[in-house]
Amino acid sequence: MISLGVGFIVWKHNSKAPAITTNQKDEIFTDDVTVIRTFMANPNLELSFVKTDLPMPYFRVGKVTKVGNGESMEAVEDWVRKVNIYDQKGILDGRCATYEYQLDARSHKLTSVDIRGLRPNEIEALKKDGINCVDSYQMPKISKADAETIAKGYLKRAVPNLDQIWEEFIYSLQSNGELHQWLWEDKGYKLPEGLEGRPYSYPIIRITVYGNKQIQYWNTVSLFQN
Repeated sequence: MISLGVGFIVWKHNSKAPAITTNQKDEIFTDDVTVIRTFMANPNLELSFVKTDLPMPYFRVGKVTKVGNGESMEAVEDWVRKVNIYDQKGILDGRCATYEYQLDARSHKLTSVDIRGLRPNEIEALKKDGINCVDSYQMPKISKADAETIAKGYLKRAVPNLDQIWEEFIYSLQSNGELHQWLWEDKGYKLPEGLEGRPYSYPIIRITVYGNKQIQYWNTVSLFQN
């Protein structure tokens, strides 16, 4: 059982994944790293594998039951997804933060790019190496035009049909110009009867561009594919 705010999920997932050989692990790492480096347009990006886990909080599908003011979700075998999680080595612009990447373990498709705050032990390790970082940060503003150029640059490297669907992205301005967001939703997609998804029941692509030109990214298209 996994606690998630007002609700909770009951995962009845008893089957064990087959053992992976060292060579297979190396191949998976190489494939994943290639995808991340391509998306970030940085062939020398250094990454470290963290773990394989569930794609929380941006994708879960199952049978939902209302419980008081919340709900429970029972996992369905064919809809349990796993993602390979990687951290980018180093910090972002002097901040106590780094990028975390998640990829669909089945297809090696990039499903999430998040800005993760460093843990206390990571900050202490940096200090021992003579590196200081800051927690507080005044986010600069960025124009919509500049943010859109950045967003399209990333999306073109991950979404093959971007030119065909770009006009379907919904734009929103947030934090008075400190960040810009574009969201694509495939609302025509239907899950099998009796199943629901959280936070969406259909595939989405979302990219947020901050004033410092850093991004956050969700793409659940591959996760909704069986």
